[in-house]
Amino acid sequence: MASGLLLGFDIGGTKSAAIVGDGEGNALAREEFRTAGPKDTVQRLIEAGLRLCGGERPAGCGIACGGPLSSREGLILSPPNLPGWDRVPVVQTVRDGIGVPAALENDANACAVAEWRWGLRCQVDDLVYLTCGTGQGAGIVLGGRLVRGKQDLAGEIGHVRLLPMGPVGYYKAGSVEGLTSGRALGELAKIRLQEPHEPSHLDRLPLDQVTGKEVGAAAVNGDPLAVRVVQEQAGHLGRACAILIDILNPQRISLGSTAQRLGSLLVDGVREAARQEALPAAFENCVIDKAVLGDEIQDLAALAIARDAAEATGH
Repeated sequence: MASGLLLGFDIGGTKSAAIVGDGEGNALAREEFRTAGPKDTVQRLIEAGLRLCGGERPAGCGIACGGPLSSREGLILSPPNLPGWDRVPVVQTVRDGIGVPAALENDANACAVAEWRWGLRCQVDDLVYLTCGTGQGAGIVLGGRLVRGKQDLAGEIGHVRLLPMGPVGYYKAGSVEGLTSGRALGELAKIRLQEPHEPSHLDRLPLDQVTGKEVGAAAVNGDPLAVRVVQEQAGHLGRACAILIDILNPQRISLGSTAQRLGSLLVDGVREAARQEALPAAFENCVIDKAVLGDEIQDLAALAIARDAAEATGH
């Protein structure tokens, strides 16, 4: 059990944040700013982290970032949403700058660890966390252990092709990411808006301004076309869940970002599509629902990795 403060760094394509919390999954303070180049961003995270700790030495520092990356070498390896971040030795830089144990983890993996440890209180052995954000990735915990794969590429369900053609995601048309991510919700709506359809609030927007966020808000307000698009996405996401259920036989699939905003509008359809496709016994023993940690999960993800880093060195 890590004692004292934990320090988390969440590095995103648009924003980065330093978070201070404790070993029980409580985020106590955070500081956020726009992501810049690697040197400036990492240095600013270190400075913000030290400031938030108020002179107290944290037990460990966890860094959550989109892949590709190497958790073993502590390197960020040119993620598509972080141009110019090529082989960035972020773990060594943080160790040198703060003098505490540090670890790097794919953000989906980090969220899965946080959800398993603090959301579900380690009450399940086998969990899949689906990001359902701008992209679509999965963090997998099996037998209470995070599954990374040889090159930190385990859980890249977004790259799996569901349809011969469709919106592009993860460089592939018709992929799980192209059909089930937050961005995909907007792309699916654009397709339906160019077909004969019932009057929709979305008709008021220029096509290039139809985003997943706009579609989700319209669906929550009962817009018929937006609801239909959410149901369409729920079918695709449910079939992706069925693949995971048939292969991994998890006890739970926790859904992030988009599912948090849309709730049962999305989740009910996901469950039904998964029920139709998955092995019946495996489906009946798998809970599919919104992540227990809700919108807190991104901050707690980095703290969960900080706790792992501290415990690995006996802090």
